[in-house]
Amino acid sequence: MTGADSSTTPWQGDVNEAVIADWKADTTTFERIRQVIDVTTNPQTASEVAERAHVSEPTARKHLSALAETGRVKVIAADDATRYMRAPQMLAMRRIADIHREHTKDEIRQAIRDLKDERQAIQEQYDATTIDELTLELESGADGWADLTRWQQIEQNLEIAQAALTLYDFDPDDSRSAAARLSDRGNTIRSRGALQDDGSHTTA
Repeated sequence: MTGADSSTTPWQGDVNEAVIADWKADTTTFERIRQVIDVTTNPQTASEVAERAHVSEPTARKHLSALAETGRVKVIAADDATRYMRAPQMLAMRRIADIHREHTKDEIRQAIRDLKDERQAIQEQYDATTIDELTLELESGADGWADLTRWQQIEQNLEIAQAALTLYDFDPDDSRSAAARLSDRGNTIRSRGALQDDGSHTTA
């Protein structure tokens, strides 16, 4: 036989086009719009979102409006065009759900205690009871600005952890089953950084 073996012939197609084709085959237009908007932290027009999601502009506008009604999308009206982005609270809600799903009540309570102890240490070090008080006391270029930033992070993480703990009042899932999930993942709150700011989401 003189013909080339088709099994060894290099593929001449476009990898990106193949990936997009698979994505479109595996998802609905609504799912693609939702996936795109979930990583969109800069306002974009319906046309821009439609292009990224590989749907028509009217379809994008319809789904974006539906997502806005659920609170998942923030709508920004402007003279030239309406723009859309992920609602800021969605990231916090996702972190709350992740912590509740992956950690037991006792672990979350311990994390809250640790955060409060760290906050108290900063307060005692600078003899300040509030972040605003410390802000007014610090001089430009002082070493304490790093501690002030950490204090702000602690307050944010406390809100997230306390909200995750509150979810146990509405979820029949008990601490033992949560511990089993945690064991499977091989994580702890400290090693995973579940209460730290999530920097893995990028702006599209």
